[in-house]
Amino acid sequence: MAITQAKKLELITKHAKNFTTKSEATPVLQGVHYAADGSVVCTDRVTLLRIGGAHNFTEAFTSHAKTGAVIDGVFPDTSRIVPQELPTQITLVDTAFFSGIKDAIARVKVALETAKLSADKSHITRLDVAQGSGVKLTVNLSEDNASFAAMLTADTFGKDAAVAFNAQLFLNALNVFKDAGSQRVIVGITGEATPIVLRDEENEIDAIVLPYRVAKEAA
Repeated sequence: MAITQAKKLELITKHAKNFTTKSEATPVLQGVHYAADGSVVCTDRVTLLRIGGAHNFTEAFTSHAKTGAVIDGVFPDTSRIVPQELPTQITLVDTAFFSGIKDAIARVKVALETAKLSADKSHITRLDVAQGSGVKLTVNLSEDNASFAAMLTADTFGKDAAVAFNAQLFLNALNVFKDAGSQRVIVGITGEATPIVLRDEENEIDAIVLPYRVAKEAA
């Protein structure tokens, strides 16, 4: 179901803090960019949120995510950062009887809590996609003698793939789609070192999370 422009601005207001930087070194990345094409974009160079059709301003500007004050400076061109071709796709679907998106959120939350048992603040979680076998979410903390594994209820398309990411950042992205009421979200994997894309095509919402390199599993 398509959401209104007002709802899109509400999403940005609520979630921008999770996609903007806190560093004073790059003030423009503390803000939300209102692009001339009607989209809004925010990024901290590790994650990105873009929502199309969110405003009617004719001139581009960037405003601080918290204060709303206009920020001087050139916002980076992010158009080439978001991949359009997604060779591996995981599709989370909401129906009247089951929420694939909420189910994924619940499992990522458990993965995050498991990852937090490690002193490593990267919260590394792995996602494996194998045609015919499904989508597996895992956390392995060998030094802490802790692990978590779960299958996601999702449709898959394309190549087998594996990718690792910070579970907190991935959860932040999923929550945008939950709050949007998205009924179909594609999680696209383009490579082990290229952005993971979460996309609601109907509502023109894209979120990306940069991955960690995946360690090769022992045969």
